[in-house]
Amino acid sequence: MNAIEKASSDLNGTAQDTRKDLHSAIDKVANQAQPLADKVATRAHDSVDQVGDRIDQVSDTVSKASERLMARGKQLGAACQRAGETGRDYVRERPAVSLLIAAAAGYGLSKLLGSRK
Repeated sequence: MNAIEKASSDLNGTAQDTRKDLHSAIDKVANQAQPLADKVATRAHDSVDQVGDRIDQVSDTVSKASERLMARGKQLGAACQRAGETGRDYVRERPAVSLLIAAAAGYGLSKLLGSRK
């Protein structure tokens, strides 16, 4: 066997050994990476679930606040309607007094707004 054949054989053997070492390293990294990937995926799922739970809580809070506001709005509307009916009844019962009150209010507003010029 000459020197070239020996060098070629040594190079081929070294390449085969390197190939085996690289495959072994890749398999080792892959085996270690899988649990890490599973752990990252689990944490990502947990985070998504936590965000979803928070959104549900906020949605429930907003819904409850909306219901309370709607109830208050209905109460306010009913109170305004009662006040309007009371005012109409007052005007029907005392038209002259109502007219004098309206005139006085108009005069007072005109003086108040007219003095701002």
